[in-house]
Amino acid sequence: MTSRRDLLAALVAFAAAPVLAHAAVSDAFAGLDPAAVDRIGKAWRAQHADVTARALAVRLFPTGRGSDALARLGALAAADFRAGKVLTYRGWRLSDTEGALFALLSLEGRP
Repeated sequence: MTSRRDLLAALVAFAAAPVLAHAAVSDAFAGLDPAAVDRIGKAWRAQHADVTARALAVRLFPTGRGSDALARLGALAAADFRAGKVLTYRGWRLSDTEGALFALLSLEGRP
């Protein structure tokens, strides 16, 4: 069973890798259910109605999807939990940053 932290690490690793629009999708999400990613992303977007993929990418990756993104996103997720900024979905408590990552992935059509 995948832990929430393992899932976040996989999300960040995948999102942090530069991916061309038509490139083959990485195996980083081989174990994830695309429908689940989409459902969680939609649940987060339901609370943030006017968000776009571009706005999320700028918010989550202001300096690009480079190697420093993992530590930065982890710090943002921890700060979200401390501030009570969470999304509860089917019993899972995700930080706002984690929810935004799912939303970005679902908007980009990944995994």
